[in-house]
Parts: sequence; structure tokens; C-alpha cells
Amino acid sequence: MELSPQQLATRAELQLCLARCFLPPREAADLHALRDDLPADLRELNAELGVVGNAELDDLCDALAALPDHTRLLTTYSRLFLAPPAPALLSLGFYLDGGLLGGTCQAIEQLYQRHGLQRDPDFRDTADHLALYLQFVGWSLARAADQLEEGRQQDARTLLADLHQSIVRHALPALQRLHAQIVKAENELALERLYARLCSLAHHALAADARAIQALLPPVAAATGLLETPRGAASPAANGEQCRCAGCGMPYVAGRELAGMIAALSAQGLATDHLRICPDCRNGAMGLTPMDPPRVRKAV
Repeated sequence: MELSPQQLATRAELQLCLARCFLPPREAADLHALRDDLPADLRELNAELGVVGNAELDDLCDALAALPDHTRLLTTYSRLFLAPPAPALLSLGFYLDGGLLGGTCQAIEQLYQRHGLQRDPDFRDTADHLALYLQFVGWSLARAADQLEEGRQQDARTLLADLHQSIVRHALPALQRLHAQIVKAENELALERLYARLCSLAHHALAADARAIQALLPPVAAATGLLETPRGAASPAANGEQCRCAGCGMPYVAGRELAGMIAALSAQGLATDHLRICPDCRNGAMGLTPMDPPRVRKAV
């Protein structure tokens, strides 16, 4: 199946719209963005992508249009996600690890680091916060679209393979549980029926992205969500030899898991520079600042 930069860019636009929805609505402008601008954007993007049916999208757009004022929106968000004890947390790893800052959060942060992203100092929440994660998905899809237009098919496939693995392993199962918590809280607290619908759309959009990416990857990656090391494949690092850091140029020894990933990507003919980063450079790349895709039109 041929990769389409335009379709990837459209998927990026949808994810960036959804990312903004899960940030705290601190300003009155956030209400206008959700209530007045977002429904039209969602209808346009869904018409192109077919992520959900018209009835489900109508329910969401009606809920957005019915938001009465900024105070109600902020109160709803706070009671769901902020006011302790918050009935629903937007940290994905909480639903997979049973707590905050566990293995899932670390894996997601390492994913950001591998692709050279740094967290904005003003963003105070965890790396696996849903808004930040969706922003990363949108950034990744837009970047892959740019790489394809520049003729860098291998780089695009490598990035999309990483993204597919994380969506399947982390985002989809976590969002199922988050959605259930939001539905329960909205019912028990008599809140606006809004965020459960937004969460459902985010889940559908990520699942649709995963299916589209899966069709574009080599057979091994598509079947497993990983670019596994074929039998007999090896790399210098896998044999205990040194790698050279693509960031600072200094030699270092990669661990077994990293060496296996490098070998697998190399065997598939994919780029590996984003993995050939020494521990010192990885530690200096914490956070997420370069998160603005160059060709995204709609980011609420």
C-alpha cells in the first residue's frame, strides 16, 4: 500500500485537535475553541478519514455546542481530572501500571527522546498525559508526511513503526479504561456528557491510525507491532562492540535490547540514527519542545 503524505497530514490535524481538548481549559478562549470552532473541524476531518459514524460524531458536536459557559467547562474538567481525589486521571500509565510514573510513562518518555523531542518547561504534568501523547502522535504523523514528500521513505517507516508499537501497546488499552472511568464519573457527579465522548473519539482515531500504519509497514512489523530481529541478523552492538553516538559522535556500548532494535531496523533497510544515541545525550533530551508540525492547519 502506498504511503500518502496528505492522508498522514489529515490524521495529524485530527490528533492535534484532540490533544488540545484534554488540556485544562483555563481561558475563555478555550471555550470558544471547543464550542464554536471544533465541531466544524471535526466534521471536515471525519468526512475525510471516516473515523466514527455520523451519529456518534453528531452526539459529540451537540455536546460541544451545548456548553453554556467557561465556568461550567472548567468545573467539569476540574472535577473529572484535577480535584483530589480525581475520579479519572489523564496519565495513560496509571491504567496499565496501577500507579503514576511507572514503566509505561518511562517507555513513552523514551519514545519522545528517541525522536529528539523535549518537554516544554511550562508543561508540568507527566510525559504520558493524554494531551501530550496525542500531540506527539500528531507531530509524528505530520513529520512522517514531510519525510515522504522529501523522498525519505525509510525514515518515515521507522517513525511510523515506533508510533504503531506505542499506540497498540500503550494508548489503546489505557484509553479503554480511562473511558470507563470518565463515563462512571460523569454519571455519578451529574457532569456534562462531554469528555467521555471526546475520549471515545480519541480511541477511535488512534485505532484508525494504527490500522492505517499497520498496512504500510513490512510484514514482520505489521504482524507484531515491532521490527524484530530476523534470525542470523546481527549488528556491531549486538556482538558487544561499540556504537558511535549520532548526537555527540562519541563511542558507547549499546545494551542488548537497543542493539536488537538497531539490528532489526537495519535488516529491514530502515534508518537507525535515532536509536544510536548515547546515555548522556538521551539524558539531555528530556521533555518535549519541538512539537509543532510544519504542515498542520487545524490545531484548535
